Amino acid sequence: MVRWNIKTRRGRLDLDRTRSVWLRFREYIQPHRRSLFFALLAAVGVIGMQVAAPWPIKIIFDYILSDNMGSSWMARALDRVSSPSGSALAWVCGGILLIAVIDSVFSYIRDVLLAQTGQRVVGQLRQDLFAHLQTLSPPDLARHHTGGLLVRLTSDIQMLRQMLVNAVVTAGENGLLIITMVAVMFWLNPTLALLGVLTIPISLGASWRISRQIRKATDKQREQESRIASVAHDVLGAMSIIQAFNRERIEEKRFARQNQRSIRAGVKATRLESKLSRIVSLASAAGVCVILYVGVRSVLSGDMTAGDLLVFVAYLRAVNKPMRKIAKLAAQVAKATSCGTRIAEIFAITPSVRDHENAQPLSAVKGRITFEKVSFAYDSNAPALSMIDLTIAAGERVAIVGHTGAGKSTLMKLLLRFYEPQSGVIRLDGVDIGDVKLRSLRRRIGWVHQDTVLFGMTVAENIALGRHDAYDRRPVGAGRSMGAGPRGVILDQAVGCISVDRIASHRTRRVSGHQTQQG
Repeated sequence: MVRWNIKTRRGRLDLDRTRSVWLRFREYIQPHRRSLFFALLAAVGVIGMQVAAPWPIKIIFDYILSDNMGSSWMARALDRVSSPSGSALAWVCGGILLIAVIDSVFSYIRDVLLAQTGQRVVGQLRQDLFAHLQTLSPPDLARHHTGGLLVRLTSDIQMLRQMLVNAVVTAGENGLLIITMVAVMFWLNPTLALLGVLTIPISLGASWRISRQIRKATDKQREQESRIASVAHDVLGAMSIIQAFNRERIEEKRFARQNQRSIRAGVKATRLESKLSRIVSLASAAGVCVILYVGVRSVLSGDMTAGDLLVFVAYLRAVNKPMRKIAKLAAQVAKATSCGTRIAEIFAITPSVRDHENAQPLSAVKGRITFEKVSFAYDSNAPALSMIDLTIAAGERVAIVGHTGAGKSTLMKLLLRFYEPQSGVIRLDGVDIGDVKLRSLRRRIGWVHQDTVLFGMTVAENIALGRHDAYDRRPVGAGRSMGAGPRGVILDQAVGCISVDRIASHRTRRVSGHQTQQG
């Protein structure tokens, strides 16, 4: 098997890893192949205009100023359309404007198509990742920092877009532009072209050497950004506790430590990118110096015209621009590979609690709950439940009392199948809850969590959270139990009137804890 690794003095550029990320997510760009094809066609049009751009200057120097074009096909064409030099100059100026207009049109089409495709790919990928996260059970999510998951949903996906969408057209456009310009350079003067091409391996070598270092720096930076997001999430979600215990300064210092680490990692990645760009620029300048030295001597000896040299130098300087873009693209692909790997790791997580292969929907429920020799442990050293036998008849009210950590909440979590017991069976009306579909099971169970949470929706929508299909009457009735009047306004002595249509939040709520729990 061929290994797609390029060995360099400082390590390996892991092209196999990049390819695996591409293969993992290429399904997201397949529906947009038509748009990418037209974007690539527009890019070909841009290439044609960039190749044609220096030739009007050659005409001015070799035809209008010095009449040194001889009997070439271009000179004969100009003789037919313009006899006086002023007419030729007008044609040349018109050609410059036409090239600029066509180039701008093709560039606009390319950029718009890439932007539309990129946003659609990002939107679909983010939607699928969010849907996958919702299939994971609490223990699966507990293994990852919330901030890290948020970074994957936002900035990591945006960076992956660079590789899935932009890199395809950018690499194709700039690679084809380099090949076309180099071919024209060899057609004009093979010796000068050979000297100019010598700068290309320098730029490519620098890209291969530094891109792996950029990827490592990006991995570290992303990890630090995840930790920053986790600290911010913890603090902002528990601000009342932070302020009650006067921890503002302590949390500021904790945030500052993570922030400084992120800054250092980001500066390192930027330095590597700047180093890569600087090497490419120096190689370009060295190539121009060599070409000018040899080219001017060729013009003086009559081997080529001044216009040919101008076109040649224009191509040499222009060919380094796509070289710099490819070098920058290598850095972006290194970053995108790191981000894509992080996203793929989340997609690869298999929910620890899921529907069994032959699971059936739960039919009408009477409410008899049975725990038969149920044992469960969050970790192997501390069992939460051991050989529990419990029967609750339909319609019976049971209060389970015990000290903290006795397993009271664990019983409810097992009944809702947030976790699976290590041994034993839980039955609902005699049916093993492991044999029914999760959604139908949880739809039949009402649960008031010990931690009160308000979502960033209206008060009415929070009231109807468990019955989102019954938004019209039930929220109003529940709102009245919270103290709401006939028009859906909750009365509170501390904050006054609150409409059930007001946007609520777990951080900025304007209802009491008692009202929140009632809702």
